[in-house]
Amino acid sequence: MKKIIFSVICMMTLFVSSCSDMLDVETSREVELPSIGQASDSLFYVLGIMQAVQQAADAYYIQNEMRGDLVDVTVHSDLNLREMANFSATASNKYDSAYVYYRIINNCNYYIANRDTTLYDGTYNVTQSEYATVLAFRAWAYLQLARNYGKVKFVTKPLTSLSDIENDKSEELGIKEIVARLADEGNTALRRYSGLDLPYGNGVIGSDYIRSMCIPVDVILGELYLEAGRYAEAADYYFKYLLKYKMVASDQRSPVELSNMWDLNLPNDFLPESSGQWFSNNFSLISTSTSLDGRITYLPMALNKFKGVTSEIPKLFGFDYYLTSGDEDATTDEKYQAKFMDEQQIVPSSAYKSLANNSLYYYTSRFAGHENEKGALSIGDQRAKARVVQRSNVGGVDTMEYQRLFTYAPQIILYRSSTVWLHLAEAFNRMGYPDAAFAILKDGLTTNLLADTTYITDGTKELLTGRYPFLTGEGASIFSGTGGARNYGIHRHGCSDASGIDGVYSLYQMDTEVLRKLDEIESMFEVTSAGSEDSLAVIVNAVEDLLCDEYAMEFAFEGCRYADLMRLARHKNESSPAGYGTNFGGRWLARKLAFKNPVKNLEDEQNWYLPMK
Repeated sequence: MKKIIFSVICMMTLFVSSCSDMLDVETSREVELPSIGQASDSLFYVLGIMQAVQQAADAYYIQNEMRGDLVDVTVHSDLNLREMANFSATASNKYDSAYVYYRIINNCNYYIANRDTTLYDGTYNVTQSEYATVLAFRAWAYLQLARNYGKVKFVTKPLTSLSDIENDKSEELGIKEIVARLADEGNTALRRYSGLDLPYGNGVIGSDYIRSMCIPVDVILGELYLEAGRYAEAADYYFKYLLKYKMVASDQRSPVELSNMWDLNLPNDFLPESSGQWFSNNFSLISTSTSLDGRITYLPMALNKFKGVTSEIPKLFGFDYYLTSGDEDATTDEKYQAKFMDEQQIVPSSAYKSLANNSLYYYTSRFAGHENEKGALSIGDQRAKARVVQRSNVGGVDTMEYQRLFTYAPQIILYRSSTVWLHLAEAFNRMGYPDAAFAILKDGLTTNLLADTTYITDGTKELLTGRYPFLTGEGASIFSGTGGARNYGIHRHGCSDASGIDGVYSLYQMDTEVLRKLDEIESMFEVTSAGSEDSLAVIVNAVEDLLCDEYAMEFAFEGCRYADLMRLARHKNESSPAGYGTNFGGRWLARKLAFKNPVKNLEDEQNWYLPMK
């Protein structure tokens, strides 16, 4: 804990010159604690907080991905990665760092304690949005601490001297208590700032760059309440955010790899004459454009070490982004290709590839004489092919796989529009509305659901026209397309026409998918669902597993996987179907991660956490 003090006592000088080095710092000297009474002063201080978030990025990423089921180690992986992957990490592991989160928290606490919040420009409070942003950063840091370490010291006062640290008597709290303190209680309760826009929108140099790192209050409130199992409150804030920003689940589909289409033994009339005629493949989920993947909050890392905080994540995946070619005559493409390495330390796991390859791809024919005919192809979820680029004959290996997201300028994604939609589905499901959750996967929440008689219940229609009016009034205008864009099912992103031309009759059906998942659960865990008196809980658990699979495809390699797995496992432990056992969530998590040969028994929740350094 004593290290925390240096982020405040040894405050760093910030100087802004361009978007590429917006958070560039000089770390070789100490300066006095800054004044944050004026708008310009406080902006520079918030930039310092943002840099602390950047400095936590690699630890955050490795803690989540290496302990999840979507990546694996190789013969080239260093000991730190191996220990994280098999749950043998000790406090000496370079990625086991509570300090990086407490540094953020202490900087936020200093700002919160010293910022003058009474500054007005006419009737407009000029500090409120910035103040709320700092509260959101603090909440995000505490959320990561609770996820990684269980109960943690809850510090709300800035520690600015060694005596402050030595005399600190802060209590240790778990996630539910932390959420109550941060979201509900006192003048700094996040609920008080719900609905505020992000700061720095008017005339601030590099405002787009700065705002990209800000976390909207309603998004972090949704995340906190979801983690704590307060599902209706989580749904409240997710809905509020989606409505305010008119954020539809967009019509994105990953490009289809057509090279093997001729081997599918399809009728000749269905074979595409050229790429794109049969399958709509004009979208890629992996792009440098935020308009395609719906990024809400992400951490753009510096382009080189002289311009700020860099990331080692691309190199661990086998792409040395920061490598500078010494060949002045090399073309731009040759310099880019030279960055690919044959000594990868992190690769997609067999579990990830198996899940992707076993998914069906749905289509609707557009060919004359076969219009609107539907089918399913066993070509897998195309998000996996969009995310993983294959290169042949690298280092003598026939095929090597590289994570496409990190072959661009490094960015750590925290939240996307899909995060909000899928976490809303998780909340709806746990509230007892699994059909509402499945609708977010299959059809999107549109007024078409009001006429559905195949899987949407009257109770769910009441939910979506009452407390969460997606299907009436302003919600109908926004989310059903009468006022512009419309919602689509998230499963469509990787499996194409999951909603179909007529929506209701898509081959991706709730009954089929739930029964398939129930068969899988019963086989793996030797439980019986047939005739259960707790039938709703059985369906909720199955739909939750479908959501978990969707998370794997939609958010693969973005740094959130283990946090998702732990949250789902904890909620399964707290509310398992009758006959599944009180520790079903522990058994479920252990089964998910068994292929990593963990040294700890993951059925025991105490073994889910890292040792506190």
